[in-house]
Amino acid sequence: MRLATSFTVILFWSATLSAQTITPSQTRLVGCFGEAFTLVEHVWRIAPAHLTKLAAEAKDSRSDARKAFLDGFVSGAVAADEDAAMAVARNLDGCLDTALQNTDPDQTTAILASSVRIELDSAIEDVGDYIAAVHRNEVALRSALRTPASDARGSNLDVYLTFGARMRDRLKELRQKVDAVVTAATP
Repeated sequence: MRLATSFTVILFWSATLSAQTITPSQTRLVGCFGEAFTLVEHVWRIAPAHLTKLAAEAKDSRSDARKAFLDGFVSGAVAADEDAAMAVARNLDGCLDTALQNTDPDQTTAILASSVRIELDSAIEDVGDYIAAVHRNEVALRSALRTPASDARGSNLDVYLTFGARMRDRLKELRQKVDAVVTAATP
């Protein structure tokens, strides 16, 4: 579905180029689509790949050095993956705010806004799968990373394990905002 959606947008964008002048609203929404697509990549590909790798590495956590390695892995995932995904969500939020304030209603703009909504729907579905994978691996990860630091409330492990739920909530907020943009863009 992701590839089909991207291909559809590109095809539609190409057709639009030959048929009419591109408006600032349409250009802005293409940028918003890019941010939404990046969020899909984070919750569909990047975060699950790191979770799978961490779960595989956690199977051999008998030594303190190994636990320290795993703790560093979690810290890196929080810093690199989760912070990056939340930054993209902030970018998309700002993009949608601007689009909502400056959207010229026309059919092309409405279709582009709908494409952003489709990407967010895909991200919401994918983050649900990610949350399920986290739940399947949580006990093993907590056991493998059991140290005084990982047992503490608010540890990197807690932050890591709650990323999916926090991202799902953020995506739902963005989904409501994109609904308003679709409404504003529809003639």
